[in-house]
Amino acid sequence: MKNIQINAQEKENSKTSQNLFTMALERAFSGVPQRSIDIVKKRYGIFDGAPKTLEDIGREFQITRERVRQIIKEVVKKVKTSKIDGISMDAKKKIEFTIKENDGIIKEEDILNILAGNDPVSKNTIRLLLELFDDFVAKDEDEIFEKHYHLNDFESEELLKAINAVKKILEQNGEVLKEEELYREFIKNESVSEIDKKKFLNYLKISKEIKPNSFGKWGLNHWAEISPRVAWQRAYLIMKEAGKPLHFTEIARLIDRYNISKKKAHPQTIHNELIKNEKFVLVGRGIYALAEWGYKKGTVKELIEDILRVSHMPLRRDEILEKISQMRQVKKSTILINLNNFFARIDKDKYAIRK
Repeated sequence: MKNIQINAQEKENSKTSQNLFTMALERAFSGVPQRSIDIVKKRYGIFDGAPKTLEDIGREFQITRERVRQIIKEVVKKVKTSKIDGISMDAKKKIEFTIKENDGIIKEEDILNILAGNDPVSKNTIRLLLELFDDFVAKDEDEIFEKHYHLNDFESEELLKAINAVKKILEQNGEVLKEEELYREFIKNESVSEIDKKKFLNYLKISKEIKPNSFGKWGLNHWAEISPRVAWQRAYLIMKEAGKPLHFTEIARLIDRYNISKKKAHPQTIHNELIKNEKFVLVGRGIYALAEWGYKKGTVKELIEDILRVSHMPLRRDEILEKISQMRQVKKSTILINLNNFFARIDKDKYAIRK
């Protein structure tokens, strides 16, 4: 019952915030011709949550797309230079507080989710307000950063220094790191050692090059363990995290469970991909292991031959059983059948390669 009450309160708070931003936008448009307001709202998707193109708006109002652009620019300029009333000030303070809570910088997706929830109209309303208020700087997505906003006094130099330091750590390490491990390495750098963990994580959220995977481990975005693009890479990520051999149906289930792919994982596709990939070894009926764990491809007979060849001497039956069991998930009887059919028995319980 308590959780239901808390969720209801959160929804009510969200609704109140959304109403505040809607009222603030209407106040901001005070003195602007209705036709110009409608053009701006259609461009930003304030009516139905779906922004319209310049061409679509131009056709509707029978003006050129360039004229649409001019009108929007004029409205934004007018609102920016207008006096802010109490409601607009409250909305601005709420946005400013949210950005300050994230150390002065926040990804667009994050601030819209925090302030507007899942409502597309409210998100577009806040997106427009962020552009109308002079206190916030909008930065478009580029090769280094996601689209984000920061306060006017934000120190971009510190952000760049932090991102470059993390990139260097990951490049030198060559593999994904847990959050704690990454931060521990990060603060060893004297130039960024004063950045606390909260700010460190807020900075990473802005980065387009550094991302966490579904298991909370950080790496470079182009790495397969961060952004697996094909079936075998997704399977590799699952098995690497599990640390043990898995059946292909279980691999497919876990891919779906951890949302590693936008599409549903099909077990047969996983099986078909792994059976032909050198990174994976079939160690039982539909069960795969990673070759990097020391597993080798081959039949039980071939594996026994390898074991005996390396030993340079006959081995006891229990020794062979133990070694094969570490390499394959097969029945004991299967191993014994191979021993008796293809290898020379020495003494009572020892076996050697037949000459």
